[in-house]
This record gives sequence, structure tokens and C-alpha cells, in this order.
Amino acid sequence: MMLGTGRGVKDRRPRLPRVRPGLGRTLLGPLFPITGSGATLRARPDGGGIFGGSRPLIDDREPGGHLAPGDVRTRSIVVLLPALNEAMAVGSVIERIPMEALRGAGYDVYVWVVDGRSVDATPEVAKERGANIYVQRGAGKGNGVRQALDHLMTDRSRQHIAAPRVYVMLDADGTYPPEAIPEFVQALESGCDVVAGSRLRGRIEDGALTSLNRLGNQALSGLAAFLFGFPISDVCTGMWAFREDCLQQFRLAAESFDLEADIFASACEVGARLRELPVDYACRIGEAKLIPLRTGLLIAWRLLMKRLNARGLVGPERRNVPAQAGRAVDQ
Repeated sequence: MMLGTGRGVKDRRPRLPRVRPGLGRTLLGPLFPITGSGATLRARPDGGGIFGGSRPLIDDREPGGHLAPGDVRTRSIVVLLPALNEAMAVGSVIERIPMEALRGAGYDVYVWVVDGRSVDATPEVAKERGANIYVQRGAGKGNGVRQALDHLMTDRSRQHIAAPRVYVMLDADGTYPPEAIPEFVQALESGCDVVAGSRLRGRIEDGALTSLNRLGNQALSGLAAFLFGFPISDVCTGMWAFREDCLQQFRLAAESFDLEADIFASACEVGARLRELPVDYACRIGEAKLIPLRTGLLIAWRLLMKRLNARGLVGPERRNVPAQAGRAVDQ
């Protein structure tokens, strides 16, 4: 079934939400229904999960295990929104998720905000819109996403999330288009294991990407392509989608903004069927947190270490996705 996708770059700078302490979902209710409890969870201190998160991986051969038959259609979509002090943007990002189109196509949708211990109203704004909150342990985008995935991919946490499952991750700062989620899901349904959103193949809003950041991204993408043999155009993209049975094979170790490089290298390591889709990229809402030079060096180091320590590198399969999968790009 084809899913609709909204396109175009618009000015999406909402006013800072006014949230009073203690005024949560029970009183106001979500602006639209989202499947899930609207719970707030905190990372456990014990660690030991498959990605260094809060809980261990269960045996995928037991009932309730991770691996789903390849011919079974996805039933649940888990949207991950990493956020640190994104109160100005996270509400509009959640509201723009095309819930009606996804539910109309037969999916249950679960929205999880991975909170990096925000000191503003990020958790309150997200909960008012029906999202679940996962409060990470420690600092860093990579740490938070790994911990949240560990939690979500355990049997105890997933009992209310029907299998098979896919995960879609995008930043909560308003730069990436939630309207493109159906297109990413359709690409996964058409045979991909991992889908990356390429800003350089899409439309970039004026001022959204500096010349320095563009040059650095091109250099890092070139390095990634050289090391892993896949012509990735935007290895630093913050919008990804994964099939769960592929994701659980990854050996993610990133702690910070090297997460995306870690995801790409892990997909190559396990021989995932990887595709890029063009995505629009808008100016972020709120203050930028990325320090270009330091982050660039961190990403390059992650790519090099993953390549040097790769175990039996297979390389990604360049799957030819059918035309009905949307704007899939033939490499």
C-alpha cells in the first residue's frame, strides 16, 4: 500500500511552549492519539544491554524473541526522537508525524523521545502530545539512543508492541521532515534493512547547512565510502529507519554525534540491504549543539575504528527497491 508523503520546506519556528509544572497529559490530553502509555522511563544504572544500555538482550529463538519471519508485514513503527533542550521544536515534530496515514495503512505507531536530561520543558511538551519519554543515563546522543534501543528491544518492554517492528529515528530539532516517515517505512517493506535520508540529494533550506558543514560532510561521506565500499552521500544524516531483525545484529558503541557513522558502519559490517532516500533539510529550531571540527574528527575516528575492528566485513547489499517505494535512489 502506498503511503502519502508531504514535501516542501516551510518555516516551522513555533513559539516556546508555556508549560506549568505538573500540568501533564492527564489534564490536557494529547493533541492526537498515539499508541502507548505516555510513560517516562529512566535508564537503569546496571547497564549490560546489547548496545551498552539498561537491559540484556533476550534469546531470539524463544517466544517473544526479536527475529520475525521475513515474509511477515510490519505491524508496529517505533519513532525515536533524540532530544536535548528541544522544547521549542519537539512539539511540532511530533504533531507533524503523519499518524492518520500510517494507521490507515495498518500500523501501530509508538513515539519515544530519548531525553538527554533536558533542563527545559522538553519532556513536558512531548508528554502533552502523547509521546513516551526515555531519560538516558549520562550524556551524549549515542549513549541515549543505544540505551533506549536496549530498553525497547527487550521482551519485557515490548509486550505491548506488536511484531514485526521497524524503527525510525530523526532529530527533534525540526530539521528533518516527519512527513517522510511513510516513505521510509515503504522502502523497508519493499526489501531494505536500513534506510538513510540524504540531505544532499534533497532540498536544503537557505541557512540550514553552512558551507563548512557541507564540505565536512562530503569529506566524511567520501571517507565512509572508501572504507566500506558503499557510495553513501550523507553519512552524517540524522534520519534513519531500520528493520528490527537487522538492528539487533549491530555492534553500536557510539557515545555522541558519532552515532550515525556507527550506524552506517554497522550496516556495512552485517551486510544489510541499505538505501538512501532524498530528504528535505530545514533550519533547526533553537540553539545548535554540534561543534563542527571536534565532531568531524570524532566521526572520522569512529569510521576508522569500525573498519579496523570489523569482524568479517560483508558490505551492504545495494538493493534495487521497486519504483512504488517512493524516491529510492539507485546507487
